[in-house]
Amino acid sequence: MVIYQVDAFSDTPFFGNPTVIVLDAEDYTDILRQYIASEMNVPVTSFVTKSEKADYKVEFYTPKKRIPLGGHASIATFWLLAEIGRIKPENDFAKVTQETEKGIFTMEIFWKDGELDKVVMIQEKPIFKEIDITKDKLANILGIRSDKIETNEQLPITIASTGSPKLLVLITSKEMTDALVPKYDDIERLCLRLNVSGIHLYTFDTYFEGSTCYTRHFEPFRGAPETAVSGLANGALGAFLVARGFAQSSKMIIEQGESMDRAGIVEVEIKATKKGVKEVRVGGKAKTVFEIQFKEKV
Repeated sequence: MVIYQVDAFSDTPFFGNPTVIVLDAEDYTDILRQYIASEMNVPVTSFVTKSEKADYKVEFYTPKKRIPLGGHASIATFWLLAEIGRIKPENDFAKVTQETEKGIFTMEIFWKDGELDKVVMIQEKPIFKEIDITKDKLANILGIRSDKIETNEQLPITIASTGSPKLLVLITSKEMTDALVPKYDDIERLCLRLNVSGIHLYTFDTYFEGSTCYTRHFEPFRGAPETAVSGLANGALGAFLVARGFAQSSKMIIEQGESMDRAGIVEVEIKATKKGVKEVRVGGKAKTVFEIQFKEKV
């Protein structure tokens, strides 16, 4: 068995969000897949098989459980498939579909001058839901003062989903975003109560000029207390900002991972009309870091 580690949303090894990828996984049982995902201990391990409904079927596992969809893992998986030649370009472009437990998603792969350049995932149309939670209660869970939560009537604390529901919370600065030390057990209980997969913090105070936001993402019940760079969370955030008029209906750059020394860049492109958001596109680069050969057949 050969497995790969591909870091999504960065072109530098050991930056971005790591994904372990197992190809041709038809003969792998659910139990074996979970063993592999737990042993690899990265946020998501993806298993690729043939599909009767799409070009590929991809199933996603965290160290603790199977999940219906992985954002960064989708980017990493299709980067690898293109890199090893399973997906070939026509005029520096390819469009394929992936079957997931959540549904079928379109993936677009771009080359530049013959070199693999970017993978884009077209996510679900966004769903938003405001919730009733006080800043004091949320600040206690996040380990900061309530006045450091900048959420207001224009940008309320909101559940947003483009494939996986996230709780969006605006923080005053990147320094405060990086410095806070959350209570992970309380975050897990809150996520379960709200039926969300994670809490996504964002600030307009960024590290690099030209970026829209800097973010952190916590989802401890999935097995990783913090995720370095999230494709689904940042897609939901981008859609929310456009829907609220805080970003243009165009491409934005979102930074994440500085807090974990795994900085990454997510490109989010939102297509919208006066009637609302019509399409959410999330993409970026990736880097294959390891190709691992199992010594024994499992």
